[in-house]
Amino acid sequence: MAGITELQELARKLSLANIAGGVVNLQKESLSNLDYLKYILESELAEREKSAIAKRRKESHLPRKAFSIETLNKGIAWHIQQLENLAWIEKAEDLILLGRCDTGKTSLAVHLGELTLEAGHRVYYCNVDEFLDIIRNKDHVERCSRKFKYMLSADLIILDEIMYVALSDQDLPLFYRAVNFLKEERSMIYITNRELSDWSLTVTDRHLMQTLTEKLTNNSQLVRLT
Repeated sequence: MAGITELQELARKLSLANIAGGVVNLQKESLSNLDYLKYILESELAEREKSAIAKRRKESHLPRKAFSIETLNKGIAWHIQQLENLAWIEKAEDLILLGRCDTGKTSLAVHLGELTLEAGHRVYYCNVDEFLDIIRNKDHVERCSRKFKYMLSADLIILDEIMYVALSDQDLPLFYRAVNFLKEERSMIYITNRELSDWSLTVTDRHLMQTLTEKLTNNSQLVRLT
């Protein structure tokens, strides 16, 4: 049978102050069924959580991508299963998803993003061009300002298509400063199809690119999809 304390705790979570504080007398079972009341309160909480997840998903801009672990080799599948417990999110660790095109990198990132949303966290997804546009214009374009503020509130930022096209000499320092700032307080997922050792070959400022790759790999797990 449902207990009074248990019901009052549910009411507190629902901000039902009169029930939580005992103003509403739950002892009068002749007037109400406590088990049914517990069901109602739990159902209300479940619906609120579903709505909250839907709202966070819309704000995340996660694409619709289906992920299947069945096609992966056992080693990678085991690694992904460990990532699904989201301990790396709690530790603010990062992930680097590396592999050729069409190996499922973005699908995996979306899968982990969905799990993060369901756990009550905020997520933001964008590709590197969108990311640079936000950073470049956050101080004078309202749309970019809103997106940047949301990134600051997120527990996970997913950056796709990194180094699919080499960063320009103007964009490299902008990207470096933004990532270096954002990764300090949250987890990041970096998605790339280019070996990190090759990144410095694509830019003029090889020292800065080397420093960037060192920053990205520090406190990060590498998942190589083939």
